[in-house]
Amino acid sequence: MSKKVVKNLFIGVLIWLPVQYGMIGIIGYYHSEPWPALVFPGFKNVYVHEGGFEIAQTRFEVLTKSSIKPIILQPQQIFSEIPLSQLPGFMRTHFSDAEAIQTISPQAVRWLERQVSGAVGNEPLSMDVVNLIGYYALGEEGAIRDSTAELQRITIRFGVR
Repeated sequence: MSKKVVKNLFIGVLIWLPVQYGMIGIIGYYHSEPWPALVFPGFKNVYVHEGGFEIAQTRFEVLTKSSIKPIILQPQQIFSEIPLSQLPGFMRTHFSDAEAIQTISPQAVRWLERQVSGAVGNEPLSMDVVNLIGYYALGEEGAIRDSTAELQRITIRFGVR
């Protein structure tokens, strides 16, 4: 290729990238962010091994003033704005480490309290962040849950901070 072709190609790419970014911003403003044609692998949440697989998950158990048993909430009920494909990675990043959960800012705790209150329809007293692993065996009928193990439970108290 000649220098002129390379230069024009380079200038074309420099112009195309901001135009593409602007189009995504405009479409995202009116609808939702479009999915890219190519999605890189990430946020692995299923670990496959011989004879079965494991699925790591996080759930929330909420105690309210009127509840006797904890109310179980899934992450998507609290973080509804996060796409489901990215939720396992978000949970692993923000809610798998006890130290990170215990150092959540007071503003974030109040935000969580509002989200949880809306999801359960009552004033929450506390919320346990429960990290689990579900073990599944592969059988003739497909995957069958073998057992579930609780890895970690961390309590967030509301109205205390």
